[in-house]
Amino acid sequence: MNTYREGNISDHKKPGKPQIEALIFDLDGVITQTRKTHKKAWKESFDIFFIRREPESGRQESMTEDDYQQYIDGKPRYDGVGSFLESRSIKLPLGNPDDEPGIETICAVGNLKNIMFNEIVEREGVETYQDAIAKLRDWKKQGIKTAIVSSSKNCKKIIEVAGIADLFDTRVDGLVSAEIGLKGKPDPDIFTEAARRLGVRPENSVVFEDAISGVQAGQKGYFGLVVGVNRFNIKQALLDNGADITIDTFDELDLMDEGIQEEYFSRQGDPIFPDNDEVFDILTQKKPAIFLDYDGTLSPIVLRPEDAIISDEMKETLQLLARLFTVAVVTGRDKEDVENLVGLDELVYAGSHGYIISGPNGLFMEHEDSKKVIPKLDEIEKELKKELNEKTKGTQLDRKRYAIGVHYRNARPEDEAVVYEIVNKMISRHKGFKTGAGKKILEIKPDLDWHKGKAVEWILKTLKLSDRNDIIPVFIGDDITDEDAFKTLQDKGIGILVGGHGKQTAATYALKNVFQVKELFQKLIGIYSNE
Repeated sequence: MNTYREGNISDHKKPGKPQIEALIFDLDGVITQTRKTHKKAWKESFDIFFIRREPESGRQESMTEDDYQQYIDGKPRYDGVGSFLESRSIKLPLGNPDDEPGIETICAVGNLKNIMFNEIVEREGVETYQDAIAKLRDWKKQGIKTAIVSSSKNCKKIIEVAGIADLFDTRVDGLVSAEIGLKGKPDPDIFTEAARRLGVRPENSVVFEDAISGVQAGQKGYFGLVVGVNRFNIKQALLDNGADITIDTFDELDLMDEGIQEEYFSRQGDPIFPDNDEVFDILTQKKPAIFLDYDGTLSPIVLRPEDAIISDEMKETLQLLARLFTVAVVTGRDKEDVENLVGLDELVYAGSHGYIISGPNGLFMEHEDSKKVIPKLDEIEKELKKELNEKTKGTQLDRKRYAIGVHYRNARPEDEAVVYEIVNKMISRHKGFKTGAGKKILEIKPDLDWHKGKAVEWILKTLKLSDRNDIIPVFIGDDITDEDAFKTLQDKGIGILVGGHGKQTAATYALKNVFQVKELFQKLIGIYSNE
């Protein structure tokens, strides 16, 4: 199959060797089926609380499944009591951990729950998820280090009763947290302490979590991969709160899968988080002019491009960023499309890889030759649509003003080769066009000496930023099409690759995902706002 990858990047940095050093497992709901035991103990405890609190009326406010997920699951015991009672507008004094089980203090209620839980464990034993145990044994045979983490002070007893204590190289639980003063989820303390005890870096480790607070903690700890274990049908909530991927069972997960290795563990550039301050030293010496891709940088990659919606939090962060710095979005999307998606007048927008650019104060440019290609693209689009409909299933044609994208993320695996064949045939049939490859997309675009790097240079020159010694351009992107901008800035700016695209890169630094992009923005805002 004859394919074309745009750009000469033979001298770029090669991806580092994929490396997973450790696997860190939450206990309840991931390894053991004690979630239902915990939930049963919590419900019985709160039922007792409400009956004793108002014995005459017998009023009860039973704990629901939603209550358990939102206020209790994954949190330290006393935090769970306080969170749930607060949701019912009930305030109790904290008390002390050695309070007698009862209803007078938060600690007393938590201790009551602990008694109920242990009674159930003694009576009914501990069930494990066999899919997780089988995978865990297999991964451990491969020499990967393992840790068990839990907010519960009963963790040691549970894994011993279940007969799986030997599967873990270290344990960080409620007892350890109390002893050394670790914060509970959604803070990442128990995960980062587990990595420390294993002697590994978070970015080389995988976190497995079934709770919303747990995936939030994994992401905040900058772990290489946060896997949401969807045991309880909350897939979207796990993804929305920090899971990089979700699984329904461990049987469907192959950690050595090329896509996972490429996206999360192939080192391309120096990771900025959790503790690389070099880039911030540079960006405080010179003020950044910030250039951004959209898909995969400001919005997560999604199955359908029309679903790539920027979050309200990211939009608010961008608005604050634009008050301090020049900010431009340089994307393969149509300019009008990305303008509508971002919706901020303060930004510069370069659409169609920079063929058309607009911004504040009348900034505007449209490549002089770009309009000539529109009729030809119309013709190619008709031919492409016909052939794709006849020969593939699940492909999606994305007509832009100056380009045509063929998405095959949702296509059959065997259709990828067909897409390349069809697109290459179009290029040979219609002179004056070239192809560009991205993440599960092939593009047909004008064969002009213009790309994202040229667009960045035009914006810098037009805004009179090119020759300023106090300004440093920064380009942040996730795709192969961003390599032109990275290469353009190699000697005069900074390139930051988000995630991985499996090819060599000219970027100097690396961020894992959209969450870390936002973290970078917020740190820059904090630095410059305090000056």
